[in-house]
Amino acid sequence: MRQFVSWGSLLLASLLSLPVLAQAPRPALDSPEIAPDRRVTFRLRAPLATKVELSGQFLKANQPMEKDASGDWSVTVGPVEPNLYPYHFVVDGLNVADPGNAALFPNERFKSSLIDIPGEVLGQNPPLHAVQSVPHGELHYGYFQSKVLGTTRPYVVYTPPGYDKSKAKYPVLYLVSGTTDTEETWYRAGRANFILDNLIAQKKAVPMIVVMPYGYMMRGTFPRNSPQAGELLPLFADELVHSLRPHIEAHYRTLPGREHRGIAGFSRGGTQSMFTAFRHVDHFAWVASYASYIPPVVLETQLAEVFAKPEQINARYRLFWLGVGRSDFLYPEAEAFNRMLTDKGIRHTELITEGGHTWMNARHYLIETAQRFFK
Repeated sequence: MRQFVSWGSLLLASLLSLPVLAQAPRPALDSPEIAPDRRVTFRLRAPLATKVELSGQFLKANQPMEKDASGDWSVTVGPVEPNLYPYHFVVDGLNVADPGNAALFPNERFKSSLIDIPGEVLGQNPPLHAVQSVPHGELHYGYFQSKVLGTTRPYVVYTPPGYDKSKAKYPVLYLVSGTTDTEETWYRAGRANFILDNLIAQKKAVPMIVVMPYGYMMRGTFPRNSPQAGELLPLFADELVHSLRPHIEAHYRTLPGREHRGIAGFSRGGTQSMFTAFRHVDHFAWVASYASYIPPVVLETQLAEVFAKPEQINARYRLFWLGVGRSDFLYPEAEAFNRMLTDKGIRHTELITEGGHTWMNARHYLIETAQRFFK
């Protein structure tokens, strides 16, 4: 007796006899994982890697990670002191951000992630960089035409709580990031918007507009004390004063006059800020430098006339503030600059803290100076 088998049955039988070539996708790794005791576990899936380390500003040195049988790497560190920190993995010598973490550190070169360890920071409970239940300002992305560079340049602006519902005009702080940072770094890593929200809510800071420009001048990056680096400073100063400032004042409700303008910056941004204020003495009354200094070659070749008249500087600036950490690699140069100011009789406020060249210190300095600006 002849038996008939359908083509569908044959196909099904052949498929069932095939070896399984594909596996179900593995679940994503949970990284970073913060325990209640502030111990933190970091994980990375890199089955082909031979060596993986964790690097972070909460560590004294890179920590080796261990690989399991499935190719996942992990390490647990801590307890970690509360604060907001950048970190990254070093995979066979290559720095990579944590693919399990959406909070990224904006930078031209190194790729890091951000981790916020909750808890009291520097006597602040909750910390001033944290999101609190207060009225919030807004962040605006924008572009302006640079007459200096002949191109379109980006910026980010913070407007204080209630800006859109009022017709009031506000003072303006120009807040500049460091070398290889972008216009986003001061609010993503510096949390400038939340710091201002919280200080304004506590009536410790004047409501202000904060403009965060892109400090890279599209001409290369040179050693900080080199003549080439000094030659870029006038480009930044002229662009900010002659292109960015008019654009901001045309698009936002700003109070006119130097008494209502301040400029501050971290690292290279601190040098750019001070140089801009001293090159354009009629435009700013409030100046702050966070972990920076003006190189001697710039003082001698571009600002000698200004610094030869300390009485003019003392009369012009309502606040000239400098902060630096004792462990900062720029501490020797920053302290030498502070001594030079003292020797010349130039009034300034100096804050020396613990810690190094970190955004933890940069936030600390912004908190200190934001309470002084425009008062």
